[in-house]
Amino acid sequence: TQSTGSSGINAEYGGVQGAKGQKGSAGKPGIPGDAAQTIQLNPYIVAFHSQKNVAPKCFDGMTELWTGYSFMFVDVSNTETAQPLSEPGSCWREFYPKQLLICKTDKCTDSADEYSVWLSTADIPDDVTPHDHYPYSERWTDETEDRIKDYVSRCVVCVSDYRLMAVHSYRSQKPDTTHMEKNGWVELYSGFSFIFQKASSYGMGNQMSDHGSCMQYYSPVMTVQATSHEVKWINNMPKTMWIVDAEMVEQHDIYDGPVDLEVGPGADRKRMRENYLGRCVVMHKSAKNRRVLYYAPSG
Repeated sequence: TQSTGSSGINAEYGGVQGAKGQKGSAGKPGIPGDAAQTIQLNPYIVAFHSQKNVAPKCFDGMTELWTGYSFMFVDVSNTETAQPLSEPGSCWREFYPKQLLICKTDKCTDSADEYSVWLSTADIPDDVTPHDHYPYSERWTDETEDRIKDYVSRCVVCVSDYRLMAVHSYRSQKPDTTHMEKNGWVELYSGFSFIFQKASSYGMGNQMSDHGSCMQYYSPVMTVQATSHEVKWINNMPKTMWIVDAEMVEQHDIYDGPVDLEVGPGADRKRMRENYLGRCVVMHKSAKNRRVLYYAPSG
C-alpha cells in the first residue's frame, strides 16, 4: 500500500505577519464632486414703491413675489396703524377704498368717517402744478376706477439675498459712501430723505436706516386718502415731512419767521429738490461680499 507524507504546517495554518510595506505613490485625482448648495437662512423680504402707476421691477439678485398698490396706513377714530414702506405689508395686491369694516358684538358695518391712506404717484411734470396734475377727488364707481388707479403708486415685493441700508447726507448732495464701498457695499439707488407722513391727527414715520425712508421722487402730494365712497388727493389734512439741508436751516434767522418755500410751480419744486431737500442713497451688500456663507449638504 502506497503511503503519503504529512502536509506542511503552512498548508494548514497562515504564515507569520510580515513587516509593513512602504507607502505607495499618490493615486490619480478623482472626478469633480457635486457643487455645494448655498442657502440663505434668513432671506430678506422687502417692498419697493415706484411712485408711478407702473409696478417697479426687483433689482438684480432678487426674486419677485407679487406686485400691487402702495399702502401706507389706516386712520380709524383718530387712531393710526401703519405699514413701513420697506415691508411687504405695504404692498397690497388690490386697491379698493371699501376695505374697512367696523365690527361690534352683533354686526359689522362700513363707515364714511374712517379712511385709508395710500402712496400717490409722484411723477409730476415740472411744467404743471399739483392742482393741475392730480384730481381733487373722485367718487369710487366702475367708471372712475381706472382713472383713480392712475394716480396710486404701484409696488413690488421681492426676496433679497442681501441686506439693504439707507444712508442720509442731511445735505442737498448725496452722502459720501466711500468707506462703505471699500467694505463691500454697493449703491442700489438714490433719492430724497422722507421721514414722516401725517393724516388728520396721526401719521407714520420711517426708520431712517430702512430703504423706505429714501424716496426716489419728491412731490408735495404724497398720499391718496380713501373712504368708503370717495378718494381724495388735494386736501389740507395730510402733511409730509422731509429732511432738509442742515446748512440751509443753520443760515436761516429764526427771527425772520418760519422757512416758507413755494412748491406749487414746477420751477419752485425743482429748486426745492436741488437746493433744499436732504439726499440719500440705498446701499446693499451682496452675498459674495458676506464673510459667512451657509451650505446645505447635497445628501
